[in-house]
Amino acid sequence: MMKMGWLDHVRSAASLAVITLNLTFWVILLVVLGLAKAIAGPARPTVDRVLDGCYRAAIAVHDFWLRRVMGVRWQNPDLVLPRDELCLVLANHASWADILILQSAVARQGPLLKFLTKRELAYIPIFGIIFWAFDFPLLRRTTKAGEDEAARRAADAAALDAACDSVRRRPAALTIFAEGTRATPEKIASRGGPHRHLLKPRIGGFASLFSALEDDLVSIIDVTIVSPEHPALWPFLAGRLSPIEVRAERVPSSALPQGRDALAAWLDERWRAKDDAIERVRAAAATGLPA
Repeated sequence: MMKMGWLDHVRSAASLAVITLNLTFWVILLVVLGLAKAIAGPARPTVDRVLDGCYRAAIAVHDFWLRRVMGVRWQNPDLVLPRDELCLVLANHASWADILILQSAVARQGPLLKFLTKRELAYIPIFGIIFWAFDFPLLRRTTKAGEDEAARRAADAAALDAACDSVRRRPAALTIFAEGTRATPEKIASRGGPHRHLLKPRIGGFASLFSALEDDLVSIIDVTIVSPEHPALWPFLAGRLSPIEVRAERVPSSALPQGRDALAAWLDERWRAKDDAIERVRAAAATGLPA
């Protein structure tokens, strides 16, 4: 992490406080709306629209604070998506800052983002209610005591099926961090993968969702978050990071290859392109030359 002064830490703490208070405010409404959705019957679409409005309003507050007050700089792509488009968003993942950036880039004007989420995160106050209200799919990375791996995989498959049913009813952008975890410099060095700035992507969740949604899926949104240095959350919240660029390509689902092995090769090629793009920007930043 870059060296930060005491004022930078105060700025980061202020941003974290604003984000927490903003989410807490909306979560109170989400509890009421989530319960209403469960019993609404024919009125459920209306409740869903109100929930969508809460989601986008929360993002707007985050954007205003981070960009207008803190001076955080990131460039959103020229990406126009219908709000009712069912798509998969593939993105590299370096820190929790990525979630704030992706929500700004995609969900403020396009479909809502839903994330494949570790079940353990559902026990964090505020986040658990958000996951419940918006039907985020929750997956377990480890087995329970006395549970075998096959049982865990079966539970995850059921969660994916439920997520697919949810986005068929109410189209959204299901977001996959294919690396499975944050690609920190320490993890990249310890795992010894083929990339300089990314972890090797995992095909499992992406292939399962693509197969389950193939008949209804409109597109894949391939997003690369590019920065001249590792975009750690704490300096990001202080506005200390250099400008971040969000690159996105919309790939029709019909253009993707068939079969798990072919999909894995396609995903690996995409990650090589992401790694090359990040390398060019960081090499240019180190030399002071344009990328």
